Amino acid sequence: MKSAIYLDNNATTFVDSRIADRVHELSRQNVANSGSQHASGRRALKLLEEAKAELLSLSGADFHGMDAYLPLITSGGTEANNLALLGLGVAKPGILVAAATEHPSVSEAAKYAAAFGCQLRVLPVDQQGACDVNTLETWLKRDATRITLVSVMLGNNETGVIQDLETICALCRNYEVPVHSDAVQAIGKIPVALRELGLSAMTITAHKIHGPVGIGALIVDKSLGLKPQLHGGGQQLGLRPGTEPVIPTVALSLAVRYTCESREQGDYERIAEYRDSFEAEVCRMTGAEVIAGTAPRLPHTSNLAFPNIDRQALQMALDLQGVACSTGSACSSGSSRPSAVLVAMGLGEHLVANSLRFSFSRNTTQEEAVEAAEIVARTANKLQMHSTP
Repeated sequence: MKSAIYLDNNATTFVDSRIADRVHELSRQNVANSGSQHASGRRALKLLEEAKAELLSLSGADFHGMDAYLPLITSGGTEANNLALLGLGVAKPGILVAAATEHPSVSEAAKYAAAFGCQLRVLPVDQQGACDVNTLETWLKRDATRITLVSVMLGNNETGVIQDLETICALCRNYEVPVHSDAVQAIGKIPVALRELGLSAMTITAHKIHGPVGIGALIVDKSLGLKPQLHGGGQQLGLRPGTEPVIPTVALSLAVRYTCESREQGDYERIAEYRDSFEAEVCRMTGAEVIAGTAPRLPHTSNLAFPNIDRQALQMALDLQGVACSTGSACSSGSSRPSAVLVAMGLGEHLVANSLRFSFSRNTTQEEAVEAAEIVARTANKLQMHSTP
């Protein structure tokens, strides 16, 4: 049986065989608790510290070692985002700003923060998904002393839209307001320089970049006074207690390293070309529309709206035809609710109700992209014909 063409890499990616081999190798070496005060524990600690140092270096946070930023190892992106929003945004009563197109692990955490006395302000975006920087500047001028955190995703998980973090961070820096960014979909695929941008905290996770599920990190400025959200031992300076997962942390560092190397070798330029050709062919054959097509986007992400076709019906039909895609964020894919991201962009119902996300990876071949375009176009046209009165 022929394998499906997998275009749902924003939901999760398949694990790189090199990472799987390294995890298997370490798992057979009886890696000890990195907090133990014996030779085996010290060997584990060395593995852990080397992996953390690499995370700092590859994310552009490294400057004379680990003195300014701390890589807090978490169970994934959702925990890291919650730790940032609740640990920084609720450190003192005030105003928490989050972009309108954030992942639910940010937007829902921000809503939860209101229970602790925070006032949530949702930063609007335009129809291309770009944050309204003028509104942010107005808020900063008026309320900077009360704003505890601004959270803006680097690259959107549904549309691929890349935010102008350089401008946003520069504005916030003028008012000494910390900025957090969910870089889960962006890390490695586009250049990310945390320190150069002036970010205060950044979220990453392994399973979006060919690493295993269940491991992520919040890379955070140590001077900010992060408030821990879990309580227990004193691991990670007490900011994220619990026995540190040595082998998964090594896997995370390898996932970031291999993704950065892949970008440097031109793989994501190639994937962007495949994505653009895929979009052009599907739109030519079906009349579909590219969501945020003129915005700067991550190289692997495509969101297409198909006229007069129910998105769930099309997604299921494509699944039967051997193309794996999704109706939006993996945490809500399958839901009949409209995409909060597309609604926030102010798009019409004909676009919001009929959109599908196709997300490529560095393993996607040109042949797969071409074949997928043909299958998508053929399937969409068939459904459209049956839906037309």
